[in-house]
This record gives sequence, structure tokens and C-alpha cells, in this order.
Amino acid sequence: MNRTNFLLILCDQLSASALSFYGNSYSHTPNLDRLAEKSAIFEYTYTPCPLCQPARASFWTSRYPHETGVRTNLPLQQVPRFREQPHSGEPEIMASLSETLPTMGQLFSEAGYRCVHFGKTHDYGALKGFQIVPSEEVKIPRENPSINYDYETFLDIDTTQKAVRWLSTEANSCGQPFLAVADLQNPHNICSYIGEMRDGCHPDTFPLERSLPPLPENFEFDDIGNRPPFIQYLCCAHRRLRHASHWTPLDYQYYLYAYYHYLSTVDRQIGEILSALEAGKNAGNTAVIFFSDHGEGMAAHRMVTKYGVFYEESNRVPFLVSGPGIPAGKRITGVASLLDLLPTMLDYASLPVPGTLSGISLADALTGSSEATGNSYIAAEWHDEFRDYTVPGRMICDENYKYTCYLEPDSEELFDLQSDRLETKNLARLPEYSLVLESYRRKLADHLVKTSDDFLRLAVSDTSAYRHHPLGYQNHQGLSAVEEYAISIKAKAAGQQA
Repeated sequence: MNRTNFLLILCDQLSASALSFYGNSYSHTPNLDRLAEKSAIFEYTYTPCPLCQPARASFWTSRYPHETGVRTNLPLQQVPRFREQPHSGEPEIMASLSETLPTMGQLFSEAGYRCVHFGKTHDYGALKGFQIVPSEEVKIPRENPSINYDYETFLDIDTTQKAVRWLSTEANSCGQPFLAVADLQNPHNICSYIGEMRDGCHPDTFPLERSLPPLPENFEFDDIGNRPPFIQYLCCAHRRLRHASHWTPLDYQYYLYAYYHYLSTVDRQIGEILSALEAGKNAGNTAVIFFSDHGEGMAAHRMVTKYGVFYEESNRVPFLVSGPGIPAGKRITGVASLLDLLPTMLDYASLPVPGTLSGISLADALTGSSEATGNSYIAAEWHDEFRDYTVPGRMICDENYKYTCYLEPDSEELFDLQSDRLETKNLARLPEYSLVLESYRRKLADHLVKTSDDFLRLAVSDTSAYRHHPLGYQNHQGLSAVEEYAISIKAKAAGQQA
């Protein structure tokens, strides 16, 4: 049987709203635009968690973070979080996924596919079944002296070179169907840009090749007093949001300019990878799938990076699929989850779809007459990114409304996605929406039971040492919780060594 090959290309921290085929009028991504013209485009796809490692462990297995056990970017909770001497030079213990959870690499390897992965892993063992090609940094100078490059940009150069080389050689002669992954880091380099510009940018030394991008329509957080405390004081938790807390609107525009710079950089690399596939013999028999693990704040609600919010910019990701039998340019409505990636690929390849997967197959929407995904809703989770500021949250979202809930008093949000996609007005406290609110509370309750989610039993950190400044991120005072915690750990280590 002549099975279809797969080439997965993914970025880190790329919001759907940053791309022209989702309506952005500023970004410059000619290679992704070219891919979109040949692809079916899912309109509303969401990450299962707005954080790298939980999201990745989830979409490689089609299981929610509470099912994989990977809730943070930290060691799993059932192993010691710190050694007695955390700075002794010994590596911190990292747990792996349960061997009982089937992964994409395992399922496709068992079906006779050659599975090879290039680039970012950050997977907690969820890449089992793939041949993982090690990555190395290839350092280059800055193109713009005010936009820094760190290991992420350097690793992407190596990932691109190795993926191009493999697609140009081994992919054409391996003698079996392949599943290749080009796992790129950018535009994640924006995180270190924010840290470098924590005191604001210097326009007089910041060369521009084109005009600055406009601020988003929802830049001003007019509704902040009507949001959960976790959102109101997010700057107290997250160092990058704390770094940006006193930025001017112009600083935010330069930050967006840098974000689009990193996006343009990775778009060029995606173009090289696509060209390598197209130049070989497999172009006509390879499904190309493009997506991102999660989004980026992009100055919406004055937010940068992601961290625990379920807003569109941080959670809605691109999802393109091209390949044999898939109509080019088809726009697929309804909501989708990255959990749907694995069952869709298996179904499209005519392979068995295990009943234990939490996502559903979207293959009929890709190749059949359906114009919608078939999901009645999707769900997403949040636990924490760092230590000492844990406020778990959940999201339930469909085509009409988005409902979010955090484990603190008065911590619900409800948005009408038909009339307020920018999420400017929280409807959860309005009496006229009480019936809608109650219906989405029931949806969440049913989802928790259906998926054996322990959300309501999770612990919440004591945040009383923070949240003392007036509302508004621009009014933040002091360090963030993660920075304070890092200081305490260093002090503890110093005391142990004395």
C-alpha cells in the first residue's frame, strides 16, 4: 500500500492572529501564505494549554495535561521538585510519560512509518517512537542591533539545515512512508527580547525597515476591574509581564515589531523546508501540516507572552493541512483542538484510531463534504509555569461563547465570541447572561466528570504577599513571584554551602 507521508512544521509561540490568512494586515510571511493557499485552513483551533511543555505532551499523545501528568514546564509533581542542593550541578530529576500512553511516534512507527524529529523537543518523553536528531546552535549576528538573537534563533538554523538535508536525501530513498517533524523555536525569541527591553526601548538606536505595527484594538484593558484576580494581577506572577509593566504604548509597538521580525525569520526557514520537499519525489504524496504549540499575548490587554490566560491571542493557534484529497483553500469552521491532530492523522492515513485518545478525527472535514470540525466544544487547562504562584484554571469554548474559571473566588469569565472576539467585556457578572453562564458551568462540570479531571481538588498558592498595587499592569510594584522565588532559592543554596 502506497501510504501518504507526513511533514509536520510547527512554531513555538505563534498566534493565529499574527498571520495574514487569519486576517493580519501587517505580518510578512510569504512562505506560510503560499502554504495556506494550498491547504485547508481550520478557522478556530486552540491549544490544550498556553504553555510549551504541557501543550506538547498533549498534542503528541492526544491527551489533556491532567491525563499526561505534564501540567507545567517543571518536573512532574510525583518526583522531588528540587534536590536538597539545587545548584550543586546535578541535573534536576525529570519524569517521563507513563508507558501506557501511546504517542504519535509509537503509533506511526508500529504502522511502518519512518519517524524522525528535528528541532525543539520539550516533550517529557512524548516523542517516543521518533528518531530524535540532536540540535546544535549556529550563531549569527543580529540583523537589527536592537533585536536580540538567543539560543532559540541559533537552534532554528541548525534544525532547518538538518531537515532540508534529510528531505533532500534520505526522504527520497528510505523505502518506507515517513513522518518528519521540523520543530522550530521562533517566534519564541520574543521572550528574551522583552527581558532585554525591560526598561523600554530606545527608538533613536532602533533601525526600522518598515513602519511600526499598530497596537491591537484591545490594547487598553478597560475591563480589568471586571476580571478574575489572577488576571488583574498577572504582573505579580509573571516576570515577562512584570518586565513590560511600565512600557509606553510606543514600547509595545517596538515589541510587536520585534515579534514580527522573529516571525519573518522563521518564515524564511519554513520556505527552505518546503522547497526541499517540493524538489524531491515525495511532494505529491506528502501531507504537510503546520501549527503552533500556543500563541502570544501580542499586546492585547497589554499582555506579552502567554502565562495562564485563555484569551484568543494566547490560545488560538494556526492549523493548516495540505495533501492528497484535501481541497486547497477550504476554510473549516467550528472549534478544533490540537488534541485532534493525532486522531486526524491516523484516520487520514487509514490507520486505527485508539479509543483512548481525547481528541477527535477531523479527517471528514478535510476530505469530505463537511465544512465544520464536529466538535461541540473544546477545553483547555492551566496549572503553573513557575513555582510559588499556582492558580489552576480551565476553559470551555465553542463557536458562540468562551467560559473560563480559576480556582479563586469571583474568578469566572464569559465572552460572546460572535460579537466580541477581542474579549473586551466579561459577561459573567451580568444578570442578563445568568442562564448562559449556568449552561457553561454545567458544560465544564460535565467535562470534568467525562475526562476524570481533578481540577476542583487542585491546590492554590497563597498570593497574599503580592497583589497590593492599584489595578493596572502599568501600576505594578516590586518583583514578580517567580523572581522572588528564584532569589529565595539562591539564598537557600548559599546558606547550605556556607
